[in-house]
Amino acid sequence: MRSGKLTRWQKAGALVPMALLVGAWGVALANSGLASATDSDDPSDVPSVPSTAFDDPASVQEAPAGIDPRAGTDGTVATLSTDGIPNAALSAYKRAETLLAQADAGCRLPWNLVAAIGRVESNHGRTAGNQLDARGTATPGIFGPQLDGTNGTAKITDTDAGALDQDPVFDRAVGPMQFIPGTWKSVGVDADNDGAKNPQNINDAATAAGIYLCAGPGDLSNPTDLRSSVLRYNRSEAYADTVIAISEAYAQGNYTQSPNNLTSSSPLVQRSVDQSTTQEQRDAAAQEETAATTPTTPDASTPTTPGSTGGGGSSTPGGGSTGGGGSTPTTPAPGVTGLVGGLVNDLTGQPAPGSTTPTAPLGNTMSWLQAQTQCLTSGISALDVAGLLACVTNLLR
Repeated sequence: MRSGKLTRWQKAGALVPMALLVGAWGVALANSGLASATDSDDPSDVPSVPSTAFDDPASVQEAPAGIDPRAGTDGTVATLSTDGIPNAALSAYKRAETLLAQADAGCRLPWNLVAAIGRVESNHGRTAGNQLDARGTATPGIFGPQLDGTNGTAKITDTDAGALDQDPVFDRAVGPMQFIPGTWKSVGVDADNDGAKNPQNINDAATAAGIYLCAGPGDLSNPTDLRSSVLRYNRSEAYADTVIAISEAYAQGNYTQSPNNLTSSSPLVQRSVDQSTTQEQRDAAAQEETAATTPTTPDASTPTTPGSTGGGGSSTPGGGSTGGGGSTPTTPAPGVTGLVGGLVNDLTGQPAPGSTTPTAPLGNTMSWLQAQTQCLTSGISALDVAGLLACVTNLLR
């Protein structure tokens, strides 16, 4: 029998093949010429922060595309660790924190606040079929709905001749942080030193969001100042509630890294947390879900041989069934095999999600293991060194 916990030497032994693989990829990537300008320590990279707050909001959408309305705030927070933050986005958010600490130390901008806005506005650059490329640019590009005053939108006539939003009649919010073109003109920066202020690039957009949040007086470590700053970004109380809840979850470590080219996970559709239904419906669904996960003890009088039937039916040689009320046996889902399943099992003492082991964990443990398994699988497929190292580190905790 395998023990539930492994020694550090056993864990290290399990990591040797992975370390060799990551090392080989690291050499290849180091020679690829893809070093990011965001790693620069040039003092000229430090942005200028206005002493007064911006008058115009950064985003005006009442229902930002990054939040599935069925999930709402609670459902979104519940799936943060399985949804993942693309490596390029996480790097951009943390760099924004570093740059703003130099530009305006009194603001105390935390990376997790910028990340929360990125999650709400565009799920970190992944809405509408977009992905972040190696440079952190949303591809093919994120454009909000036409702000023509219909369907609950604000009415903002064109301010950029369609240069940023590809609409010469009305404005559209653009990029992962969903800036209105008029506001981007005031706050946009070239944070990755590529010669362009591009709202579709997560590096430029995240730093610009930090500048916007820090403009004027305020200390974002103070809950009152933080909320006021978020409400300037988007003047919706519900928006502020969601951003702050996600920010707090990220600050507590409730997140994982994912490869840039990995699309976002499916929206939360569990009926027990579907915010588009009534509380009574959610309570009833929760009871059904609990009952479905509760193990049942087989009746000793019930035949357990393959192909057994109910209601007087007769079994067939192929294991099928006939007769009144008989049911066809179900086939267990295929187990998780290979490097990923074995590594998760070895490092955690728990079977990887999808395995047929009857002791598979449930609840938060299952969500965490699902996130790490997905992280490892995606990292290997995408040859993502940083993502793989983050997955392995999480598994060793």
